[in-house]
Amino acid sequence: MRPAGRWPRALRATLRLLAFLALLDPGKVVRADDSAQANSTPPPTTVTLEYREAGYIIANWYVSVEPRSAPFKKEPSAVSGTVFRGFLNLGGSSNSIPFFWQRSAGRLYLDLNRNQDLSDGSATVFSARKAGSVQNQQTFPDVRLAFNTPSGRSSMLADLTFFNANPRLYCYAALRSFWQGKVSLHGRDWQVGLVPDSPNAAASIENGRLLLRPWQEPDKAFNAQSGSLDTIPFSRKLFVDGHAYELACLTAPQNGAVNPALQFTEQSIPLGEVTFTGQYIKRLVLPGGVHQVVLDQPAGTVKIPVGHYYLPNVMLEKGGVQAICNVAQWPMGNRISVDGTTPALVAAGGPLTNTVTVSREGEDLVLNYRLIGAGGESCQLVKRDFAHPPEFAIYRGEKRIASGKFEFG
Repeated sequence: MRPAGRWPRALRATLRLLAFLALLDPGKVVRADDSAQANSTPPPTTVTLEYREAGYIIANWYVSVEPRSAPFKKEPSAVSGTVFRGFLNLGGSSNSIPFFWQRSAGRLYLDLNRNQDLSDGSATVFSARKAGSVQNQQTFPDVRLAFNTPSGRSSMLADLTFFNANPRLYCYAALRSFWQGKVSLHGRDWQVGLVPDSPNAAASIENGRLLLRPWQEPDKAFNAQSGSLDTIPFSRKLFVDGHAYELACLTAPQNGAVNPALQFTEQSIPLGEVTFTGQYIKRLVLPGGVHQVVLDQPAGTVKIPVGHYYLPNVMLEKGGVQAICNVAQWPMGNRISVDGTTPALVAAGGPLTNTVTVSREGEDLVLNYRLIGAGGESCQLVKRDFAHPPEFAIYRGEKRIASGKFEFG
């Protein structure tokens, strides 16, 4: 029943539209903004990073040293024995730190305010760790260095090792600090962070490495140079956990100090399929494409962005034993093409095989050991037992005529 008279034209059109929509999905009326919401891209996710110091070594660097023969305008009093002076170069003249190394006393004086006053009351003094077997080498732990970067004032914690090999003087820094935060992407929590790639303070923070691992063990030690794949080269385009992101490093200073943040903006991109035939893969990283692809425990066929990739870096784990297979050890001419039609096939991972190659040099036989993966890639154990290297034995028939151990390296 309806009111007498004719329906207005606009009202009749509306009723016809609602009736048509009801046929498509009875019982549900679709609003005009539903489609726009379904196709919209999620807003960016931003995580602010915090400076963190660690009790383990994250990276080892060579630090450029500029030696100095003339005394500084002020130096420690009552100094005797062998001393070394100079500047630690951390990128740019404003970041050069005057130092005075008194080797005989095991002391290091650092002029952290850079006014070339290294007297007892002005410089920061560090004591050497117990000396080892190398007499002309000393390590000074827990050295905090402040410097200027393009993004503001920053600092780092390092153990500094000075080594004198006349007439050269060397310095090495064992980094023990990084930037880290917690981000949730599609309901999964990740520990993310930034690790500089060198002691050069003038370098962009994006030239370093990206810490990216599940949040379950945020205090677990990692090393950016071990090949464990807890860290990967920083990339502006990242594919992780089945999603593609535009990754931005935001470095707006706060009160003049560096204040880094990472921003993840999800992208919609075409995907193709890759089939992995190897076993025991804990993490696999595919470099060389538009997106750097990170896959945790891939098995069988997975989807990744369409493109061309180099052979992968692979981290294997079985029974608590870990091994790494690096792309630098593969034939670099090989590429993986993902076209979105036919699945690409990648043989990488376990099982691992012990192999020995034999070559002749004059009257000698040279035996070389390799641990190879499913694709022929060279691998190595993360924790190598240097006290028990691989052994070999040579037989003539049933008679053992030689045996020995391989040397690492």
